[in-house]
Amino acid sequence: MTESAHDAAGDTLFARIRQMVMAHGVDIHLQQEATTLKLLFADGQRILINLDQQSRHVWLAAADGGTEFLPQGTSWQSSQQGELFARLDALLEQTIASDPRNSRAPLPTPPEATPIFIQHVQSGGGHGLRNAMIIILLCAVAYLLTQQSAHTPLLDQPNTVQARPVTHGNSERLCESVFPNNGSTTVFPESGLQLDSIGTELTLNNDHAHPLLLILTAPHSLIPSASVMVHARQQASVRIPPGQYDLMFAAGTRWCDARRGFSDGRMLKFNNSLSVQQDTPVRISMQSSGAGPEDFRALISTFVPATPLPTPSFSGDGSMAVKRHSNGHFYLPGSIAGVPVTFMLDTGASVTSITSEIAREAGVHNCKEIQFQTANGSATGCIALVPQMTLGNFTLKNITVAVMPNMETNLLGANVLRNFRVGQDEDTLLVGRN
Repeated sequence: MTESAHDAAGDTLFARIRQMVMAHGVDIHLQQEATTLKLLFADGQRILINLDQQSRHVWLAAADGGTEFLPQGTSWQSSQQGELFARLDALLEQTIASDPRNSRAPLPTPPEATPIFIQHVQSGGGHGLRNAMIIILLCAVAYLLTQQSAHTPLLDQPNTVQARPVTHGNSERLCESVFPNNGSTTVFPESGLQLDSIGTELTLNNDHAHPLLLILTAPHSLIPSASVMVHARQQASVRIPPGQYDLMFAAGTRWCDARRGFSDGRMLKFNNSLSVQQDTPVRISMQSSGAGPEDFRALISTFVPATPLPTPSFSGDGSMAVKRHSNGHFYLPGSIAGVPVTFMLDTGASVTSITSEIAREAGVHNCKEIQFQTANGSATGCIALVPQMTLGNFTLKNITVAVMPNMETNLLGANVLRNFRVGQDEDTLLVGRN
């Protein structure tokens, strides 16, 4: 490829990026230096795109690191981040959403300075006139540079770890220094969202190693309606009106505020919208997928109100008879360390399993991580020893249980059932002591 062809490839690449930036309709300052294009945002963040003219490799760098994209036909691809322009568009959305200042409209372009024309007069004698003209030219250039710096935001200054001002409307304040309480909910007045006790319950389970801030927005919008803080390994719930919501998550380590999340973190937008219906509770489970604050995945599940479970009947010796539920399963009452639990009978499970919520409420500690083989493949859970559990009116000591973060039903396994005499009479399960 000739040098002119290299230049054409770079011009085409940067022209397309400029079109992408303009399509977002926000204040992003662009600076091009040879084969490097800088995207500078109002809060000081930046995205850099560099083109190697010889190899045509493109390097895309942002706050979370850099990625090399290799040419494939008319596009560029990365094995980790996919297609170049799709990755850049995602970075633009995340950066715009990470700070309200980044979503403002482009600033008006200042009028161009009146050009100064200097006519060079050739003198056959001395150099005085030429020197004078050079001095005038230098003064004009210095004046223009001074005027330009007065109108250009200071976006090239390096980011610091100190708290930075975050603008909300017409007020400006520093980032807060103390994390809010688990479950703290903030509603942003401009959204018009109303939270009340008759809304649909949204439960958030954070099984991630870092705190996360869930931000609800209107569909196809980056403007926050409400946010909920969930501490690491904690649960929170809020009631929200039925409707459609887009989801964003703020992840980081240094807290800023309820709108931005973390001063050192990232804003991640969930691909799918959340549909909330009346009287259909929703659960969002955030699970670790790596060591970093942004390394997690979110799973959404809804719950249709269940048919009441059949009530067991007890005999004088503590034996109980349980009718089969309409879904075909048997459910038995019990407890773990005093926390009430309803177990579903699972004759194929070797170990009794409980949900992470029950384990948290029961204070189950010293849980050893282990891989389990389930009907849906391998799953990561942990094994723990509970000092006491009950099944009906019977008490058991030092029972091994598996804690499964992704499980929603507590399963009664063979390690507990072998302590009992279990029989079945048509649709009735009979459980008694051996």
